[in-house]
Amino acid sequence: MGWYEVFNFLHIVTATAWVGGGILLAVAAGFAQRSPGPVFSGFSAVAARLGAAFFMPMSLLTLVSGVLVTALAWSFAELWIILALVGIAATIGIGMTIIKPTTDRIAELAQKEGPDSPAVRALNADLLRKGRFDQVVLVVIIADMVFKPGYGDLAVLVVMAAAIIAAAFAFLIVKPGGTLAPAA
Repeated sequence: MGWYEVFNFLHIVTATAWVGGGILLAVAAGFAQRSPGPVFSGFSAVAARLGAAFFMPMSLLTLVSGVLVTALAWSFAELWIILALVGIAATIGIGMTIIKPTTDRIAELAQKEGPDSPAVRALNADLLRKGRFDQVVLVVIIADMVFKPGYGDLAVLVVMAAAIIAAAFAFLIVKPGGTLAPAA
């Protein structure tokens, strides 16, 4: 056993924890959203703490271990590695620029208006939709890591791009009820 196996194992375990934890969180949030009372807001508060304590470290460990695995056995010029790095950067960016600030706003608003106020529930629902987009990006990264598309693998690249475009449309552009979301 060499360093490649150690770092590859770490990469797979942290990616599994990061993505699997996010999928579980999204499913649980969907149940909490349909619960009466402040359950959804309480769940959101727990999820916000998990972001800093669990999801950010797992994402960074996934990135670092992936870079080490690539340095040991692959090339940074491989298309699938470039796509994985872009995807991971995008999802870390989503976490830092959308998810974290929104959870902070939810916590602040819940303190002022109460955890079950309509404004808090609306922000929580919006955050859940954006989190679902992030999860699709992560699943596409997993597909990228499994299929390892090269520059000539047009079908795989088109399917991956279509999944991200469809998720953006479903979770970021169209609001519940079929109306378009306002421009940022």
